[in-house]
Amino acid sequence: MFVDFLRFQPEECELLEGFDFFVVFNSKNLVRASTTSELQKQLKKAKGFVGVMSDNVKVNREAIMRRKVNAILDFENRALDYTSIKMAKEKDVVIEVSLAKFLRTKSFKRSKLLEETRLLLKLLLKFETPFLLTTGANCCLEARPRKQVYRFFSFLAKDSGIDSEKLIKLAKKNSYRIYRMLNDENYIMDGVEVLK
Repeated sequence: MFVDFLRFQPEECELLEGFDFFVVFNSKNLVRASTTSELQKQLKKAKGFVGVMSDNVKVNREAIMRRKVNAILDFENRALDYTSIKMAKEKDVVIEVSLAKFLRTKSFKRSKLLEETRLLLKLLLKFETPFLLTTGANCCLEARPRKQVYRFFSFLAKDSGIDSEKLIKLAKKNSYRIYRMLNDENYIMDGVEVLK
């Protein structure tokens, strides 16, 4: 099962071929915050599978510590550090790595994002932090088929000296875990299920 994170309703978008399930982030489950107090205020209203978008490292670190947060969402200005990635592993918070941010940027900003993403992928594999390779699309024009998303990140991994097969294998495993978390009422966590 392949899961994608979107910021729009995918009903009429044919470009999302290959994904089995979509988590749509909207006003109910998407928290955008630039300060920790803003984060805390918005988390009180958030429901469902909650994703946080912030360009502040402290806010993302605080979000990872909150039980209600399921994912740290990716965009052009997201700020994560070594400690945040390590904490995300401990707290089982998914780090999104999206393709759409590269489509929205140009020239120097894009090359900077490529470098940051190479480092992020290395750290995600090193700590085995839960992550998901997504389109991260805000609209249908940013959507891409799953194979294209996975090929892009596979190429980026190979170019960085990262084991691309391991990267894709872990991405698929995490995708299946998220699918089960959202759709299987018997699933609690890896290795723990409710027996009936």
